[in-house]
Amino acid sequence: MILTVLCKVVDNFGDIGVAWRLCRKLKANPSNPDINLLVDNLDAFQKINHSVDSVKDIQLIENINVYNWNSSLCHDIFYENDGEKLQLILELFQCGRPEWIEKILFEEKLQRTVHIIMIDYLTAEKYAEDFHCLQSLTRSSKVQKINFMPGFTNKTGGLILDDFWNQYTKRDENGPVLFFTYNKNWKPVLNALNHYQSEKNKITTSDTVPSILKILAARGKGFDSVVKACSETYSQNTDLLLIPLNFMDQTQWDSMMKLCSVLFIRGEESLTRACLSGIPFVWHAYPQSEEYQLVKVNALLERMHSFFAESDYEIIKKVWVLFNTPDELIDENDMENAVYAFLKEQNNLEKGFQDFAANLRKNGDLADNLMTFINKNYII
Repeated sequence: MILTVLCKVVDNFGDIGVAWRLCRKLKANPSNPDINLLVDNLDAFQKINHSVDSVKDIQLIENINVYNWNSSLCHDIFYENDGEKLQLILELFQCGRPEWIEKILFEEKLQRTVHIIMIDYLTAEKYAEDFHCLQSLTRSSKVQKINFMPGFTNKTGGLILDDFWNQYTKRDENGPVLFFTYNKNWKPVLNALNHYQSEKNKITTSDTVPSILKILAARGKGFDSVVKACSETYSQNTDLLLIPLNFMDQTQWDSMMKLCSVLFIRGEESLTRACLSGIPFVWHAYPQSEEYQLVKVNALLERMHSFFAESDYEIIKKVWVLFNTPDELIDENDMENAVYAFLKEQNNLEKGFQDFAANLRKNGDLADNLMTFINKNYII
């Protein structure tokens, strides 16, 4: 079996992060498919996998064939043997297809039937269940397309459960706090962190050295705004220490996340890891027009609701909504107080996050569910 995975890096590293994690898990399936990964931005890929050569159009990494989406070599390679490498295409995040694939499928026309499976963006909204395994039309009856939706329920394809995230690891309640966010005024959040750590140090015994809370700031679009907020906090007495992170391999990133006590997380790839971690986290969703990110945030909150006592859920909901509301529409004191309440109750909240993570694992692994679907529908 041959699978060709299409990935365009639209915003930072989430797209390629999901694509690479999915490819690795698909390769580990007992069916042992040949995997071709087409990526349009090898520079971004190299930042999360240092084995990638960003100037090499064709390379083999962990037994996965990686191609430069824009390479002139690709047309002839993928046209060989009646488009054998295109028999099953996984199109990630509505990324579309390179012009040379469009030419092969709809102009030069293959004898074989090509199956395109569209792996959509992760959402907790109801439409994920409605669209899962729903067929879509294309310009040719020889090119058949179907939707396969990742998600948070057993009526979707689930999340990627690679071995490292397939079980809960005991959380270090004194661990660092991770910031991997988009741009925002983070000063009230840093003030809340400083206030929390200061209060925590006040109750230590006289012979105990006051502890410093480490703030891990990940590179990306929101990095500068976190650094700015930290510098403003440092102008006061502070119990915080900012640690800028270098780009790291995905496996290193996973290990780092599990060392944290709290996660302020963004995007999809890191969101799924946060959901599976059992660590208290706040999701900063990608800002959208007309504040549509709040629809997505509230949908995920509603999925999580039943795992928390009502008073705990209200603490989580308040800070999540403020994180995802434009700065000009919120009061800094409200933000600071909401984050402080979340931090103060983080150990009590942990049980609910653990239960949510355990429930997600019951839905099965996205890659395994996908391979079961493929074997049932396309392999005779």
